Amino acid sequence: MWIKIGTTHSELARGTDEEKEWLREYLSFPSTSWAGGRPRQDVMRLYSLVDENFPAGFTSMVAKAARSHGFDVELLDNRLPPCATDMNADLAWLRDYQLTGVDAAVQATRGILWLPTGSGKTEIAAGLTRRLPIKWVFLVHRQTLVDQAAERYERRTGKVAGRIGEGKWEIGEQFTAATFQTLYAAMDTDRAKRLFHDTQGLMIDEAHVTPADSFWKVAMRFRNAYYRIGLSGTPLARGDKRSVLAIAALGNIIYRIKTDTLVDAGVLSKPKIRLIPVYQESDAPTWQGVYGECIVRGARRNKALVEAATKAQKPCLVFVKEIKHGKLLLKQLTKAGVKADFVWGTDSTDSRKALVTRLVRGETDVLICSVIFQEGVDIPELKSVVIGSAGKSVIAALQRIGRGMRKSEGKDTFEVFDILDSGNKWMAAHAIERRNAYIAEGHSISVDTNATYASNKPGTVGTLGL
Repeated sequence: MWIKIGTTHSELARGTDEEKEWLREYLSFPSTSWAGGRPRQDVMRLYSLVDENFPAGFTSMVAKAARSHGFDVELLDNRLPPCATDMNADLAWLRDYQLTGVDAAVQATRGILWLPTGSGKTEIAAGLTRRLPIKWVFLVHRQTLVDQAAERYERRTGKVAGRIGEGKWEIGEQFTAATFQTLYAAMDTDRAKRLFHDTQGLMIDEAHVTPADSFWKVAMRFRNAYYRIGLSGTPLARGDKRSVLAIAALGNIIYRIKTDTLVDAGVLSKPKIRLIPVYQESDAPTWQGVYGECIVRGARRNKALVEAATKAQKPCLVFVKEIKHGKLLLKQLTKAGVKADFVWGTDSTDSRKALVTRLVRGETDVLICSVIFQEGVDIPELKSVVIGSAGKSVIAALQRIGRGMRKSEGKDTFEVFDILDSGNKWMAAHAIERRNAYIAEGHSISVDTNATYASNKPGTVGTLGL
C-alpha cells in the first residue's frame, strides 16, 4: 500500500481491496456512547472507505502494523517544513529533561509529550516556539490556562502573546493561546478560518481532552499545522476508551518522563497518600442517588474528611464535586475551628486568586475547591490535599494530587488523604480505580485504620488488598 501523509489525514494513495479491509478493521476501536442516560458500547471506525483516508496521527502506527501483517508499505510525504530549526535559540532556562522534550517534538513533528503535573509543560511549549519560530496556536480547555500559557511565553521570549477567550480575540505574531470552546463557537467565522489556515504549529495542553467531540472538531480544523504536539500527564487514561482520538489528532507518545524520576531528581515533591477506610451501604438504584446519599451527605465519610483536613499540614486543599458538598464541609470545618474558604467555578478569576493568596499567607488554613483547581493552579506552598469528591476518573485523581507536587523551600513531601470507600459496589469499584492510579504512578500508599471515623465491616472488601 502507498500512504500519502497529510497534516490532519493521511490518504491511501494505492491499495488493494484486502489492504482497505484490513485498514478498516485495524482502525476500528471500542467506544462508549450514551443514550437515554445509559451507556452503550459502540465502535469507532476511523478509516473512511469513501475518502480512503484516516487521521494522520495513526500513520506510523498503521505502517508498522501493516508491515507486520505482511503488506508492503510506502510512505509518501510531499509536505515541506514551514521553517528551519533554530539550533542557536537560547533555551538556557530549560531543565535537561525539558530540553529533551523540545528536541523530541522537533524531530518527530507530531506526537504527545507525557509529562507529570509540575514538570513545566508550558516551559517546554515556550522553548518549542523558540526552536521553531513559526505561527503557533496553544489550545486549552480553561481560560485560566490561556493566561498562564501566554504569560509564560511572554516571560521567556519577550514577545507579546495572543489571547483568544472570554471575549478576547487577539492574534499574536508568533504565539496565540486559545480555548477550544471559543474556537468551536466561532468555527465557521472568517476570522477563525484565517486562524486555522495561517497556523503552522499546533500545541494542545492537557491533550487527554482532545477526544471530546467539539474539541476534536476544532483540532482537526488546523489543516496547515505541520507540527502537532500534545502535552499531558495522563494522555491515555480516559475511562470512555476514546483516548485513541488524542493519538489520531496528534500522533503517538514521543517522549515520557515518569513522576518518580522527577521526585528522585528533586524537581517534584513526593506525595504520601493515606487512605481512610469508610464503610457505607446504600439502596439507591443509581450512581447519582448513591453519590448524594453517601458522598455529599454521608455523615461518617464527611466526618472523616473534616478530621483529615483538620490534622493535615497547612495550607490544605479539599476537593469536592458539588456545591452542596462544599458548603456542608465548609460549615463543618468552621464548626471544628478550622479557618476555611470555599471557591467554585462561578467565582471570578480575581476572586480565585484572592482566595489562593489568603491560603498561602495563612489567613485561612483550608480552601475547599471544585474541579476548577484540578488544572492550572500553581500553589508551590501547598502542604496537603484532601480528596472528598470520590469518583473513578484516573485523570482527575492524578491531577488532584498534582496540585501539591510543586516544590517550595523546605518542602520535599506532602500529604494526600483519600477515602477508601466500601459497602456499595460503585463506591468500592471507584476506590479501587483511584488506588490503582496512585500505585501505577509509583506513589507511596498507606491505609489509616486508626482514623477516628474509619470503619470497615468484617467480610467486606476492607482495605482492598493493601
